[in-house]
Amino acid sequence: MKPVIVGITGNEKEMPALSGITYDAVPRSLSDGVKAAGGLPIVLPIGTPDMAKAYINMIDKLLLSGGQNVDPRFYGEEKTVSSEDYSLARDEFELALIAEAIKQEKPIFAVCRGMQLVNVALGGTLNQDIADHWQDEVLGTSHEIEVAPNSKVSHLFKSGSQINSIHRQSVKQLAPALVATARDPRDGTIEAYESRQGSPIIGLQWHPEFLLDDESNQNLFRYLVEAM
Repeated sequence: MKPVIVGITGNEKEMPALSGITYDAVPRSLSDGVKAAGGLPIVLPIGTPDMAKAYINMIDKLLLSGGQNVDPRFYGEEKTVSSEDYSLARDEFELALIAEAIKQEKPIFAVCRGMQLVNVALGGTLNQDIADHWQDEVLGTSHEIEVAPNSKVSHLFKSGSQINSIHRQSVKQLAPALVATARDPRDGTIEAYESRQGSPIIGLQWHPEFLLDDESNQNLFRYLVEAM
């Protein structure tokens, strides 16, 4: 059988620091999750919007990885935080990927920043700065979730499941095409959503790739490869 090709959006990282040498970068655990589920991962380096159609043509499913904040110009706001952790080129490229994936009716699996960007692409907004959602260590978990019954997420997680929390922005107004399927019981932060109809979309605010030892999180990748 032809393997399912999952395109994973890449970031850019200067390595070693201050060397002036830039690498295309993506967490190895994302591709590990796809491979363990039987998929074939391909990293999509940051490009220009005109490249989106060719990239989406060559993949079966799109995985939007984490990273920088989303530039608030894309949801009609001025920047209100002092952070410089933004990439306009990445935003523009990935927004084009999202639009083309929806046009071609190819599934989208969005993680952290990716979840936020899809929400913006579909007309939603973001909280530019939230407190108490950045755990001290990257590995491990931070809090539990409340899961909506009869949702796609509910087939893999139950209310009380523990997740990690490594984000300083979050969904504020959810796009009309999406429905929230998991929340943080502490403050109601949307931790997962899915599309109401049309192209399959799942967005997760947490990083399942850092929790692959947990069967439910690895099963997310299996669902991406086998069922979305």
